[in-house]
Amino acid sequence: MPIPGMPQPHQIQLTGEYRLHRYDGHYELALTGYQDPVVYENSEGIFDREKIPGLDYVRGMCEYLDKNGELYFIEALENGEYVPVGDVTVKDENPPLAIWRGEYRGRGLGTLVMKAVIDRLRELGYTRIRNSTVYKWNESSLKMHQKLGFKVVRETEREYFLDLEL
Repeated sequence: MPIPGMPQPHQIQLTGEYRLHRYDGHYELALTGYQDPVVYENSEGIFDREKIPGLDYVRGMCEYLDKNGELYFIEALENGEYVPVGDVTVKDENPPLAIWRGEYRGRGLGTLVMKAVIDRLRELGYTRIRNSTVYKWNESSLKMHQKLGFKVVRETEREYFLDLEL
């Protein structure tokens, strides 16, 4: 939780079809997503197939994000039930967002989720998101950030760093 004493909502409803569900320790639900090449390349910057994230990696990542922000699984309504399709962490520095399942990419879900992150940070009293990191090959993430008003503030050979004034 980013602000001590501020309770994290159990759910944040995005639309009737999508919601954010507070992380409840079930990191194993993210394993398949983080073993998808699109996710581990665009989210983790991993191209070496020998380093594909395993269960220990995913557990460590979820534990870190849960301690350093408000970690949520992104859920979609399928056949009357919400199922996890990605994850996001509400935090004011580099809030990570990953859509695990390909059929949910390119449909505006990332934008919808990032808008919820922005709204939640405003609610918590933050005035800026710093260093949102996007790999240069992840053009769709860069476009989403820029569409939401993020500005590139620096770059390296592999990454853009973007800030947003809330």
